[in-house]
Amino acid sequence: MTTRVTTIGHFMLALLLLVMALPMTATAQDQLDLGDEFIVFVEGKNVLVPFFDGTNVADPADASNTVASFAYGGWAAPGFRWDGAVGVDMSSMVGETVAEGGATLYLKLFVDPVMANQAGCQETTFDCLALTIFDRTNGNDVTDNREGRLKWFIPNEYRDGQWHDLAIPLPPSTAAAQDSAQAGKNVDGTALATPLDPLAMHWEYVGGWSGYGWGGTAGTPQGAVDPNWQEFEWNGVRGLTVHFDWNAPAAYPAGGPVMMDDVYFGSASTDLSSAVQAPSAMSGVSFSTDGASNLISWTHSDEYGGYNVYVDEDPITMARIDAGDVAVLGTVAFNADSFEIKHDFQIPHSSLLPLPVNYAVATTNLFGVANTDVSASSGRVENTDMVEQAYVIEVDDAGSDAIYNNVGGGVVSDDGFPGKTIPFMVDPSHWRAAEGTLPTDPADVSGMFKVGFNRTNNELYVYGEVKDDVLAFHPGTGDNPGGTAWGYDSVELGWGAYEVRDAGGSILAGAPHGAYLRGATPDYQVRISWLGDESNLDPTSTSTFITTGSPDTGEGEATGGATVMDILSDDAGAPIGYKFLTVFTFADFVFSTSGDDIFTPPSADAVTVVPFNIAINDGDDPAIENPRTTQVQWSTKPSANNAWWNTPSQWLAVAFAGSAVIGVANEDEALPAEYALQQNYPNPFNPSTSIEFSLPAAGNVNLTVYNVLGQKVATLVNNQTMNTGKHSIQFDASQLASGTYIYRLQAGDGYVSTKMMMLIK
Repeated sequence: MTTRVTTIGHFMLALLLLVMALPMTATAQDQLDLGDEFIVFVEGKNVLVPFFDGTNVADPADASNTVASFAYGGWAAPGFRWDGAVGVDMSSMVGETVAEGGATLYLKLFVDPVMANQAGCQETTFDCLALTIFDRTNGNDVTDNREGRLKWFIPNEYRDGQWHDLAIPLPPSTAAAQDSAQAGKNVDGTALATPLDPLAMHWEYVGGWSGYGWGGTAGTPQGAVDPNWQEFEWNGVRGLTVHFDWNAPAAYPAGGPVMMDDVYFGSASTDLSSAVQAPSAMSGVSFSTDGASNLISWTHSDEYGGYNVYVDEDPITMARIDAGDVAVLGTVAFNADSFEIKHDFQIPHSSLLPLPVNYAVATTNLFGVANTDVSASSGRVENTDMVEQAYVIEVDDAGSDAIYNNVGGGVVSDDGFPGKTIPFMVDPSHWRAAEGTLPTDPADVSGMFKVGFNRTNNELYVYGEVKDDVLAFHPGTGDNPGGTAWGYDSVELGWGAYEVRDAGGSILAGAPHGAYLRGATPDYQVRISWLGDESNLDPTSTSTFITTGSPDTGEGEATGGATVMDILSDDAGAPIGYKFLTVFTFADFVFSTSGDDIFTPPSADAVTVVPFNIAINDGDDPAIENPRTTQVQWSTKPSANNAWWNTPSQWLAVAFAGSAVIGVANEDEALPAEYALQQNYPNPFNPSTSIEFSLPAAGNVNLTVYNVLGQKVATLVNNQTMNTGKHSIQFDASQLASGTYIYRLQAGDGYVSTKMMMLIK
């Protein structure tokens, strides 16, 4: 019988009070000791595991059960992770020999059958599918504390698309002991009194990466193989992962997901019941406004492991939550710094104000199991100060002619767009990563886009300026350049040609479509790209590609539309990216096989709200095929990820506004009269804060952060063209130390202002 004093599964009050003292960012002084048993995932992950690279999905064998799914990716290791520099202490879970024993890794495992019968992945050899435990690291040079890898190679018989209940004893604590045990011996060469469990035979201490200490030969002590070998650190484990440790070889170019459920380290006596028990219902929630934001706040109780905050335009009830009809705005763990959520929703158009927004807070246990009785924890907020986001503006007939003639003449200009156009900014003020990570410098990849329409000609117009430090355009070769230009520098749009509320969606949530639909509520993806050699580009050698998501219902070049492109240069004439001008007719989106209705733009005095998104593809090596490494998208949706391109429900609701419906951001009296830099809020802060400033005229803006020694520590806006009005930039200082910092705004022809802020961790 194992000791239960530090068992997370029991939610003992003493443990909760101890862990409550832990800050969100671990340090060497507050490393978490997992004891001799720890529950990782049941109906959701333990909140003491800060990083989760998978998704919660319905069990393919039982839709009422929630499991963790990890998507295939070359060289990928998604899983459950702690702070990589610190890790957690699991040393009490392993013994020095097989006879001493230790904890067992229990889990239910489901592997997509497409993953079966891969070359090199049948035995305990490197380069195959495994469950891998990583230890902490501070570098990869020989002299560094390198990342250690302990792999459990997944046998082929478990890759059959069925659930398997596994109890895998953890190996002895050293590589030499495991190697010897696989050969039936103790380290001293004597025979094992306790044979190694057949499942434990699949463990292998394969060492570090980048050529240092691979090891991995059963029966051979690692130190004899490589003098640079470093032992695995059980007192600094940073994650349990699904390891796709190869990069789609030609013989096997694809892969499927691996799922896990009921994952825990412990023994046969470990009790999982508390992980599935919902806590008591929530009460005592406050709903208010804070300027343009809606604020939901409450007082924490030690009996709760966390909280789910829901949002909807209609009143929120337990029945609606249980039916999956209400979106989760955010989650807050029991050890958070504060117990509130600020909802900074941007209204698609100010004519839609006031927008009643309903909220509710539900309690959860440590594993996310919620008590959805929100009868005493729901409320409604009507905020008339919401910020107006960018929208698609009506272009008059003269402007339409100017845009059309510019495209025909190869001129890339925003002439023709109304002066009151609010651009869509894909930059730190309004972006999310779709592939790769967000750039630290907007000069690497960012963009400004103006989008308009004309009712007389039934046309849609897009003008874009993309900052990109290295250009890599599609060479224009092959059968379908427009269809494959996603792998190069290009811009993509997602839009639904319908009013979201007519399709059962809402202003808050956007479209309800989890996949492209046809007919009266059709969805499309658009790709705009330059084709050819970067050293001799033709402004008209471009692709304006449209797809319905399926070749059966339509994809190809926009026959009635066109794009012209040019190099984007700075004031000195140096290239810093590219720009383009595109014109479509709404009929361009309707293929003969799709059966779609043609979009009807709103009248001059009306607003239509549609699903809409913009993404920028960035590839930095034009010499290779499909060089894209990064994709950033215009979004503030928590759900927006790398599946946006075929998931309309991830797109924001955006207004098409008639010329007679003027937004508040375009009213003369609402425009700032002078430049102004506001004090950041909150201040002091940890770890993020908001910096607001006002511009009386459009122009280039720089916003930088310095430490007290005058050293630049962050660039928040880098020579970005920004429109007249008020702007808010989020600053995340999670990688900086506590202290005083200075932020500096440069704008217009010479405006400079600085202010101080304080980071307290």
